Amino acid sequence: WDIVQSGYTKPDNTITLSKEEQKKLEDCEQKDAQALFVLQQAVGETIARRIMNADTAKKAWDILEEEFEGNEQVRSVKLHYLRREFETIKMKESKTIEEYYGRIKEIVNKMKLYGKEIKEKRVVEKILITLIEKYDSIVASIETSSDPSSLSVNKLVGLLGVHSKIK
Repeated sequence: WDIVQSGYTKPDNTITLSKEEQKKLEDCEQKDAQALFVLQQAVGETIARRIMNADTAKKAWDILEEEFEGNEQVRSVKLHYLRREFETIKMKESKTIEEYYGRIKEIVNKMKLYGKEIKEKRVVEKILITLIEKYDSIVASIETSSDPSSLSVNKLVGLLGVHSKIK
């Protein structure tokens, strides 16, 4: 994996290398060739065309990383969009609690991929304040009987799911 992330530097003049340095270079070249082959085989034909001209595993990886993650500016914009989406999301009447939580979880997981972790306490708070009216009684009950911030998201979703099946 190091060879993919860091790459290796091939000296301009390999004739002056000692036997040990030549052996190390050959080892790096072999690992790089194997890593490049694995990358090319792991992606579909359409994506493989994009990395076909890369002559090292690092170059291929950099192409893939740039294309699928974007550069720092692209990641920042995507994270900004996800933050806005998280802050403005509200449950819709047509959705179940499981569907609503699934959408929130998807947003939170994407944010984590871009380097922003949302604490479970914040997710619990978000769910509690953005539910539709039919959950008002259970939310009031949760808020008065215990500290909502001590609830896990899974326990909260379970309680809300049971409540919605009873109503």
